[in-house]
Amino acid sequence: MVRGKCTVCDSPNATNYHFGAQSCKACAAFFRRSIAMGQAYDCLGDGIKSCKIDHTLRLNCRHCRLKKCLKAGMVKDLVQAKREVKPEKTRNSSDDISPLVRPDVNTYFDQYPSTSSEVVFYSENEWDFCPRSPKSRKLSSENLMGIDELQQFIQIPSDEFQMIADSAEIRSRMTSFSESSAAYISGLEEEDRLFGIAALYTDQVINLNMRRRITYTDKLLGTVFDGPCICPYDKSDLKTFDHRTYRQKNRNDYTMILDYINRFPEFQLLSKSEKIVLFRTAAAVDVLVDQAYYSQIIFPNEDVLVTANGEALRTSPNPLIERDSGDFSSDEDYDKYKMLTSMKLRQWHHVCEPLKKLNMSLTEFSLFKALTIWHYNYYKLQETGRQVCSRQRDDIFRTLLLICDDEGHEDALLRASEIVLAVGIAMAEVHEMVTSYIEITVYDVLDDPILKDMLKFQY
Repeated sequence: MVRGKCTVCDSPNATNYHFGAQSCKACAAFFRRSIAMGQAYDCLGDGIKSCKIDHTLRLNCRHCRLKKCLKAGMVKDLVQAKREVKPEKTRNSSDDISPLVRPDVNTYFDQYPSTSSEVVFYSENEWDFCPRSPKSRKLSSENLMGIDELQQFIQIPSDEFQMIADSAEIRSRMTSFSESSAAYISGLEEEDRLFGIAALYTDQVINLNMRRRITYTDKLLGTVFDGPCICPYDKSDLKTFDHRTYRQKNRNDYTMILDYINRFPEFQLLSKSEKIVLFRTAAAVDVLVDQAYYSQIIFPNEDVLVTANGEALRTSPNPLIERDSGDFSSDEDYDKYKMLTSMKLRQWHHVCEPLKKLNMSLTEFSLFKALTIWHYNYYKLQETGRQVCSRQRDDIFRTLLLICDDEGHEDALLRASEIVLAVGIAMAEVHEMVTSYIEITVYDVLDDPILKDMLKFQY
């Protein structure tokens, strides 16, 4: 089938005409859902100039997205009439749970049962846990989570999970509207809330990218407002990875991360110590997952790692060389090169390659990054903090499922399970990276006083 541009969001994946206009599946589903549910949206802009809608920011303003659908030629009358939601006689009242209504706290992402063959052991020490074997880090079509395994991982009650697993039921619930059902109306309000969560986390990643563009490139300041900053770098902005000048982050980077997490929902409910723990986790996760995303955007078909601060390291052929084969001033210089390059190569193979294969959209990536931060800290914080983490993980998983459906994936649950599985990959590498940094700083291989300060904090 010939691919063309979506007349609504400019996505290159518009394979057909939907409701009278050439569009991608995501915009077609959005239009069908909006018309079938009789939705009316408020504009997030000034109400005068239309908000920018493109395939990376479809969620930016649903009012303007719907208006653009109509302008592109979509016809309301081509959407099937609203259907009433009729309760099944055989269903018990306790089974009538909408997948858009939040369950009790501690429903999702609980620890693995002790009978699992891949148990992860966590201790009271903040960074001390035993990751699964390296084999479990690899992500392929053969070992993606199935329905039963995903249910075990996130502990969804079986009756609710059956409804989520039935993709036809999801589509029916998301494209039907019953004026007589108060619970269903509540579900629509919950959907609006989840779309707001997706927009919040996406906006935070865009802001972080804009600040990196200002800090690490020579671009004119005015160019950062030319459009949403999906990636802070172009190929021409990148510098060669240099072990001699390497710093994990500078003080300005940590300020960016602090601003990033300050807008996380319920972050202000945490104690001071808990905020520091989450801040440190966010800094570590940022190092790993952002470089994977930047590598995917800039070098989709090449083995090149792009660091968060705009340095590039080609990973194939293997960049590790012997002492006598390179320009090293001393044995200490070579040891530093070998340790830092080996660490980056491990990150490439364990994190960057699997995440590049997922080819996440900006919104999916933004939710994945936040989910990794909250999930990691579920095992680190005290009781109140754990409850906050549990609620946020629950919200992000529901939002992710909604976004995967909105972006046109044929099986939204399978797509969400792929992304959830990748959270464990990132968590395991966080532990490996922190261990490497402790070794590097203990032996004074890397003179980075800010990193040393981050590593010595005791919770």
